[in-house]
Amino acid sequence: MPKSDSDQPYHHGALKEAALTAVVARLRRGEDELPTVRELAGEIGVSHRALYRYFADKDALKQAVAGEGFALLAERLPSGSDLNALSLIDGFLSFAFDETSLYRLMFSLRAAALLAEPVPGQQVRRVIALAMQAFEDGAGEEAVRNRVFSAWGLAHGLFDLWRAGALRAATPELAHEFIRTRILESGLVA
Repeated sequence: MPKSDSDQPYHHGALKEAALTAVVARLRRGEDELPTVRELAGEIGVSHRALYRYFADKDALKQAVAGEGFALLAERLPSGSDLNALSLIDGFLSFAFDETSLYRLMFSLRAAALLAEPVPGQQVRRVIALAMQAFEDGAGEEAVRNRVFSAWGLAHGLFDLWRAGALRAATPELAHEFIRTRILESGLVA
């Protein structure tokens, strides 16, 4: 006779982290669909009730995974003396090409969910802060913010066109170079 959910002897000190790691691993394998909380519980061998303590529903799981994605993006971006507008764009594009399914999930959230506190809002704000620092040129915060979002929007839009097949480039490297060149030509990056 199968055990009930309450009979499953699973104890995990980091269940939330294990669940997020499992979802990120799925996305890295190119699986674009996010599992339900129940499916994820089965995948990692725990009661779905245990995961519902951390993720009320699939949307909450999606926000948490997006938070993981933005944390990974922030780690991949240059920092310190290596941080400038062009290195930031290169880091952003490298992440998009390397982590395409995770990237798509991150940017599929609506603004309210994207900026939700604490997750993923804190991680999103960390990436934005790095971008603001990279584009800082003494022109004032509003001008810098406008350049950041224009460059980010151009990079994101061209990447999505490439991913959808509308931007013809034989390899991801050629697509990256094409997008980088368009951003340089735009004058948004000095």
